[in-house]
Amino acid sequence: MKVMKTQKSAALRILSVAIAFMLVFALSACAGEEAAKPDLTIGVSGTISSLDVNQEAGILNYQLAALTQEGLVSMGNDGEIVPSLAESWTDEDATVWKFKLREGAKFHDGTDVTADDVVYSIERAMDPEQSPGVSIYFPDYVDTVEKTADDEITVTLDGSHAGFIWAVSNTGGLLVTPKAWSEEAGAIGSPTDLIVGSGPYKVVDFEPSSHVTYEAVDTWWGGAPALTSLRVDFFGDEETRLLAFTQGDIDFALSIPVENADNWEKVEGATIEYYPERSYYGLTFDPTVEPFDDIHVRKAVALAVDKESIVSGSILEGHSEVASAITPPEQFVAVLSADEAKEQLDTITQYNYDIDAARAELAQSKVPDGFTTTIYYPDAYKNAGEASLAIADTLLEIGIKLEVKEIPLEQWLNEVGDGNQGIAWMIYLATTAEPGEIVAWLCDAQGSGINPANWTNEAAAEQVRLILSAESLEAQVPPTIESNEIAEQEAVYQPLWWGEAAIAWQEGVTVKDFTSFSLLSPDWPKLFT
Repeated sequence: MKVMKTQKSAALRILSVAIAFMLVFALSACAGEEAAKPDLTIGVSGTISSLDVNQEAGILNYQLAALTQEGLVSMGNDGEIVPSLAESWTDEDATVWKFKLREGAKFHDGTDVTADDVVYSIERAMDPEQSPGVSIYFPDYVDTVEKTADDEITVTLDGSHAGFIWAVSNTGGLLVTPKAWSEEAGAIGSPTDLIVGSGPYKVVDFEPSSHVTYEAVDTWWGGAPALTSLRVDFFGDEETRLLAFTQGDIDFALSIPVENADNWEKVEGATIEYYPERSYYGLTFDPTVEPFDDIHVRKAVALAVDKESIVSGSILEGHSEVASAITPPEQFVAVLSADEAKEQLDTITQYNYDIDAARAELAQSKVPDGFTTTIYYPDAYKNAGEASLAIADTLLEIGIKLEVKEIPLEQWLNEVGDGNQGIAWMIYLATTAEPGEIVAWLCDAQGSGINPANWTNEAAAEQVRLILSAESLEAQVPPTIESNEIAEQEAVYQPLWWGEAAIAWQEGVTVKDFTSFSLLSPDWPKLFT
């Protein structure tokens, strides 16, 4: 479970560039291609500056890393925890965790994966200086990390924490690298010090503004992947990526914004598939910034947002679901069906569009005649910009002037929760199937400035403590629901929609068994035919 120690490291774990990289597909063999051409070329929107998730932990970084690096455990295509570098593990009351290492696992440099490498990688991951991107997964409840046998790692916690299993997964806080190599590398994950891991592919070429190229290794414990090579091309905008797809320069495109998907559907021979991506889109109200320190202002704004029209109208065209809470129902998949989770989430306090009720709330506030404020949205999310304009229109009806401004994604990430914005966007894609992942940050209201709303609420903080100390994932469900409820009672967040995305592929490429978990699951190479 992540506990955000700084807003900047937290921001790096947000949806950043909502690029889905991992997938489960089969590629038909194509005769007559040039030998140098990769078996598959994937186009993604956005770029990364480092292949080292410890330093740069955007969602795209995680998705690329799963090709090359492994944790002790990983996430299967159904969201369940599965063995990885640890072939088995035990936990004593979710407090003392023993991991038996897989025999014969090797790094790409030919060296064996040892207990020393794993201990080193955990210790590096726990260090906020070395690993600002993932140290959030190793909070203060970790007491000791020890090599207790040549093939065994033991981690002792200060109490029961069932969610700790996600900390040592490749989707959480652990991506193992060789100790000797890491200590000598100048800039891990850079074009000059390409990342070394133990996964099915090794990196052979990386240009941050252009592409990254992978080749299959023959040493992976999971067997040889069906593709011997693949390349990921980075695109700065959707129009350029669509053109590359239309011209056949890329075979597959991931996380196509739903508002652009109709243009992809027009490409001859292309197949488009939509899927719920377990993302949360919503507004954050900072009660430390005037006039949002007045709950009537927060409620007035929430009631003036017509989220039904945003989802069903021209902005999203029905390709998302109106959010009744922060946590998407699919986030509970390890313990509840989406329908069961939705039933519980629908009981949470709602601020549904009601312009008269919004006027009444504002009339009770300290700014009954209205005010002017600004909302910034990241340039990578045009749908957030269009939604901002729609929200500005309805707010104007109650006397609030909302100025809408686009800023670079990196700037948006760095400014999340900076205490200067009374109203802001929160866009978050969960990387684990842990029920409490999202609210463990958004509702960690202990007054220590580690949630994006900068709010303090002891009742919410207590629910987060219950999530963190839960002895099972099932036990996380009640405090996750309750923390959602407290946040809505305080009107510090206004959930808008749970996102949907699209994938597109050319003729000759076949995709099977694709889920939102495929994007982070290292099992996808096994499903090539």
